[in-house]
Amino acid sequence: MATTRKKVTFEEQMANLQEIVDHLQQGNLSLDESIKEFKDGMKLANKLQTQLDKADKTLAQLMNDDGQLEPAEKAGEDLSNNGVNNQGYHSEFTDQDKSN
Repeated sequence: MATTRKKVTFEEQMANLQEIVDHLQQGNLSLDESIKEFKDGMKLANKLQTQLDKADKTLAQLMNDDGQLEPAEKAGEDLSNNGVNNQGYHSEFTDQDKSN
């Protein structure tokens, strides 16, 4: 009889990591137990970071008109001004006559 494992959610893994941190912060563990908890916590933290990186890449993509994923911005494209050129403050001194 095969056993099926329930996939642990990101939130459950975060809760497990927080428990490890709490155990370590309490200071009630032996040195060996602390090292084991620390190693387990680091493995879990790395796994969570990988999941976050994957989610970040997914969110950085947009669907094109054909329903295909494409990058949200192309290399060298600066979207910080929302596509509006010369947006923001303009100095009153930049266009003054320089014949003073």
